[in-house]
Amino acid sequence: MGLSAWGWTTNWQTVWQDQRLAGSAQPGRILSQRDDIFTIAIEGFIVSAHSSGSLLQRSSAEERPAVGDWVAVERMDDDALVTHVLPRRSRFLREAAGGRGVAQLVASNVDVIFLVCPVSSFSANRLERLLLAICAGGAEPVLVLSKGDLMASEERQALLLESDGLMEGLTVVCTSSARNSPERVRAEFQSLLQAGHTYALVGTSGAGKSTLLNCLIGEERQNTGAVRESDGKGRHVTSFRELFAIPGGSLVMDTPGMREFALWSDVGGLERVFGDVNRLVQECQFSNCTHQSEPGCAVQAALKSRTLKLRRYDNWRTLKSEMEGNVDRRSVMEGRRQRVDWKRKQKRDERFSDR
Repeated sequence: MGLSAWGWTTNWQTVWQDQRLAGSAQPGRILSQRDDIFTIAIEGFIVSAHSSGSLLQRSSAEERPAVGDWVAVERMDDDALVTHVLPRRSRFLREAAGGRGVAQLVASNVDVIFLVCPVSSFSANRLERLLLAICAGGAEPVLVLSKGDLMASEERQALLLESDGLMEGLTVVCTSSARNSPERVRAEFQSLLQAGHTYALVGTSGAGKSTLLNCLIGEERQNTGAVRESDGKGRHVTSFRELFAIPGGSLVMDTPGMREFALWSDVGGLERVFGDVNRLVQECQFSNCTHQSEPGCAVQAALKSRTLKLRRYDNWRTLKSEMEGNVDRRSVMEGRRQRVDWKRKQKRDERFSDR
């Protein structure tokens, strides 16, 4: 397969030329990663490679190569090295599990993210959190309500109505990959998939992402777990990210399930996901309105008239506060990193001066 089959376009060619990379480097796209070994598509070949030492040294965790990235690859006799990462068009970030203050890149250079949520695990607060991270990273979200056969039609309609209120203009699809034929599932997604575009499947463990991917590919490429009869939930199966080419020329990335999701981005995306709340804030009489007891508060008026749900407003405040806190926290972390780098440089200079 040529690089165009993996999403290479004239725009990426221009980006490549702008990097002015020396040597014999050639462009490639990372298709999967296991530990520190990448599977990369280059023109006419699939190769295994790892990051060069200099690349690891000069990049932070979120800047290092990841699945979906376009990279510069240097091929040698028995090895291949990733020496450079091209600027990303989009990135879906979260804070790494454990609250260590380190970013984890979930998906890179993705046009659309399918946010897969089982109908039995619907949580408006959690979905708004994930939509916020998707929009902040530059991708377009689509909500996929999976395992729709677990609900009666009246309940599904109510859930679809609630889903429409999560974000203005949000595309919502309700499907059942396990019960419906692959042909029917592909028909449901046909209008959403464009040749040359990259998509990612994101959601909790057992949401049905791998089952959906197998339907889109038309064959069993990813392992899937059995569904428990008691609650209809699947089990965590996918353990690493991988990019697949599917019929029609689209690319779909499968990702491991996320048990927790802490925001990493700053306040970007709030206006997109919470457009209704943002407009109310702009209509308040005072620019520094806290939306508590001030006169002329449009937010409080909307809450009293029930045109704005209290749940949605409370979640907006929570997510806004969390994202603003991320800015301050990263500023402190950057200051610490600079002090450590300065001390290392001082010690290095002292060693050289002693010689």
